[in-house]
Amino acid sequence: MSAPTVVVMASDPSFEVGAQSLKVPEISINPIASDLSDNDSVLRDDTDSMTSESDSDRDTTERHIKQDTCKESTTPISSMVQPTEPQQEDQEVAYDGKRPPAPKTIAEISEDIMGVLARYRLAHQNDINKPWAARSMFRDQVERFVTRQEPVRLTLPAFPFKSPNKTTKVLGTLPDKGEEVALSHLQGLCSAIKDVYGHGADVYIVSDGLMYNDILGISDAEAWRYGQALAKMANDCGCRNIKFLRLPMLLGEDTDGPTTEEEYLKDVHHFRDSIIERYLPPGFDVETHIKKDSDSTLTYRGYIKFLETDLAERPADAEPKSKSQLKRTYEEIAKKMIVRGKAFAASIAQNIPEYVRLSIHASTETTKLSMSLLPQLGRAFTPWHSSLVRAVDGSITMSHARDVPALTHELIFDKDGHPSYFRERSPLFSWPGMDVEFNYIYPTGIIITPRDPSSKYSLRNVQMQKVRALSEACSPVILRNFTDTTDAHIFESKAHDAGTVAPWTFGIRQAVKDAGSDSPKASTVTSNEAMPMHYDGMFFTKKELDPATGEEKLVSKVPRFQYFTSITSCPDPDKDGLTLFASSQLFLQHLPSPYTLQELQSLTWDCKHSSNWSNHMTNLPLITPHPSTKKPCLRWHEPWYKWQTKFATNEIRINDGEEGKQHYKDLIREMLYDRRVCLYFGFRQGDILVADNISMLHTRTAFPKGTGRELWRIHFN
Repeated sequence: MSAPTVVVMASDPSFEVGAQSLKVPEISINPIASDLSDNDSVLRDDTDSMTSESDSDRDTTERHIKQDTCKESTTPISSMVQPTEPQQEDQEVAYDGKRPPAPKTIAEISEDIMGVLARYRLAHQNDINKPWAARSMFRDQVERFVTRQEPVRLTLPAFPFKSPNKTTKVLGTLPDKGEEVALSHLQGLCSAIKDVYGHGADVYIVSDGLMYNDILGISDAEAWRYGQALAKMANDCGCRNIKFLRLPMLLGEDTDGPTTEEEYLKDVHHFRDSIIERYLPPGFDVETHIKKDSDSTLTYRGYIKFLETDLAERPADAEPKSKSQLKRTYEEIAKKMIVRGKAFAASIAQNIPEYVRLSIHASTETTKLSMSLLPQLGRAFTPWHSSLVRAVDGSITMSHARDVPALTHELIFDKDGHPSYFRERSPLFSWPGMDVEFNYIYPTGIIITPRDPSSKYSLRNVQMQKVRALSEACSPVILRNFTDTTDAHIFESKAHDAGTVAPWTFGIRQAVKDAGSDSPKASTVTSNEAMPMHYDGMFFTKKELDPATGEEKLVSKVPRFQYFTSITSCPDPDKDGLTLFASSQLFLQHLPSPYTLQELQSLTWDCKHSSNWSNHMTNLPLITPHPSTKKPCLRWHEPWYKWQTKFATNEIRINDGEEGKQHYKDLIREMLYDRRVCLYFGFRQGDILVADNISMLHTRTAFPKGTGRELWRIHFN
């Protein structure tokens, strides 16, 4: 059962970005989800052998990972495995929030990791309440890694090469924006596991391209170059937990150091033939296998489906074939692919049996965990069989290239001049006098930069109404490598260009930095502490008459937009002092079954704070319509505990009605920090950022004292 919910918030009503406590200096925190090392963590076990204990032993044996809680570390974002049962109210009251939760056992950490994997399952949205046949097998694999305090290793056979149909399906022979988003999605999975387990996870991609390319008319060289470009893309995108295994590694023949294209292609037939000869079961009958093995049946049908389009573009001199002849051809090719796939899967299972096996194909999930590579709407495609299409609001669909209408979408090219993806046409992307690039980032937001790094475009010339409109569509919007962004006069004047500035008691602009005060009356916003997920202005209130009751009520005057500039950043901006932005649109897109938007719309919540303000916020709607787009938006202030802060605390309660609903707090917390929903953003010096304060929630992670991190912030309507 999860701990009761108590919240922290700034004692000053003008607080910036708050956050899940990813790093809380000088405060004892939950010691599980930080970076564990031999020096600051030990594994305690009361048995001689962890790996052999039974499930009953696991429930009764006390096994915890501990670490020095005096050090800076990362608090966990616990993981929902199944919809949480309502909490017992008497147990909630018993917990005062002064102490961090007890260290988790190995079994509990393993369950948290399984919760993350469950959220990424291909079948998750529809089948969460159905039995997962092989769940215990996957859990045992995970627990072995946790027991040894090692990263969880997952393997994924995927990313073979681009479809042979370069005319109507894909944009070229090399990885494009589809693969880039897929890699970011996989990196998000690894990061999500690290949020609940300090050693994190690695995904090992085993490209199966050279197992199938000759059957489909793709040259060995094209498959090789695709794989090399994919590895470079992963490195360039910062996907540090994505690794690559090559065919020779499955034969024990891999050599140290890089292999040249010439060397690899010289031996590729040997690699391919050796895997088939060594790992295909003797007497394997593909016809019988397809009939009797459910997973192979699903894969076989999928192969035939994509072969109909992959091989649709036949050479001009090819002999014409009837529909029945083509059908037989596709069936024979699909069977060859099943044979090679059987040998390939066996080589993985025998060489790296302890790795958790992922799959891009729908399956019974008895031996592998099926997952989607892309957070896409509509029919699911892989990036090597389709082209990525972005709407202005950032939402992704995958489509065959020929089906994307040129009237409504334009083809976007990458920095090397290769076609990359389709983007919905909009005047918001037209910036007269500025040649700029609009780069959508995963999972939400847009970074706008000068196309030529030597260009000196000033903030004073930016059309802020377009920035405002883009931020309503896909927040946050970041301007990077523009000039005059730290000039106070220009910064303030552009706020007036964007809308009606919303002043606070101190004026219109606040310096968000660590003031160095440890006084309980100080503000969290001017500290280096992490902060809870929230929206700005919740406690900037005024009393109004309720037209329905005629009684006076407290109403928040919530500003529409946040507007930041980064004066100085942390020395390691990708690690410390991160600003997190959670999208209501993505929160609802990934909301797990059986929860529904309609259910959330019926909920209200109360916020009780420990500061000296005399009023509490009550009956706040959980979901409200956006004032412009009318899309549903989540309104929330994250529960925060006394042990997480030196400053004010808050309690959050879901209004129960006739049944206990406090478990929604766990659901909301899990989904807000989900890497498919939340952008973990590190400010660079000079960055300008505009975010929609209605559609987004935000927070800040902790940063070391003395780093000098400073932002300026203005709100506008």
